[in-house]
Amino acid sequence: MPDQRIRQYIISDVAVRRGFLFASIGMIAVLLALLVLITAQPQGRFQALDASGHRLLLADAEARLASFELLEDGLARIDIDRAMELVVERGLDLEFAPAVAEPPEEVDPTLVDVADGSAIYAAQCAGCHQADGSGVPGAFPPLAGHVGDLYAADPAFLVQVTLYGLQGPIVVQGVSYAGVMPAFARLTDAEIAALLNYTLTAWGDAEELGDAFVPVGEDEVQAERDRAWTAADVLARRAELDLDE
Repeated sequence: MPDQRIRQYIISDVAVRRGFLFASIGMIAVLLALLVLITAQPQGRFQALDASGHRLLLADAEARLASFELLEDGLARIDIDRAMELVVERGLDLEFAPAVAEPPEEVDPTLVDVADGSAIYAAQCAGCHQADGSGVPGAFPPLAGHVGDLYAADPAFLVQVTLYGLQGPIVVQGVSYAGVMPAFARLTDAEIAALLNYTLTAWGDAEELGDAFVPVGEDEVQAERDRAWTAADVLARRAELDLDE
């Protein structure tokens, strides 16, 4: 009898093993749960907006996009006035030179129509590239010292960039630019020719070219109008000419 009562209170080996197994599984489950909680990253915070708040945010987004025009090739065009505002907002102080620049004395006015070219440049180009052609670093590339390189690479390229504009990243004299130059196809062939001849002669670029420089003629401008290019096409042509410097 005593042996039988003792055996009733003794836990069998099987029960011990089962208890140890269940305890181990429980501990592993707890550790995994803790690990998940510790390593979990927040997936963002959301703030509920009422109808009024939603309208305000939507109006602000539309206002930011209002000055951009989406083109068929996926690029965007920004209004030049808005571009100037963005430059100023980013802390760049633009001090524009006088609207009309006097042509240098060394330019022979009988060579090209400098008077017309000067007036067109002052009205259409000086606001960005400055009256002396120096540009604004990081915002608008210089023409002085660079326009001659463009002519040397391909005189027709100067006509193309004037007619169709340019959009995309470029490097001029070691400085990167990623702005938009508008197209000036609205100008006549004579006006574009005079404008280009002025930019080539005003700051000594034509003098550096020497005998290689031949004034741009109206017929050359007319020939380029038939291309019907986009600003992206002009950027691709610039890349072909390897003009980044």
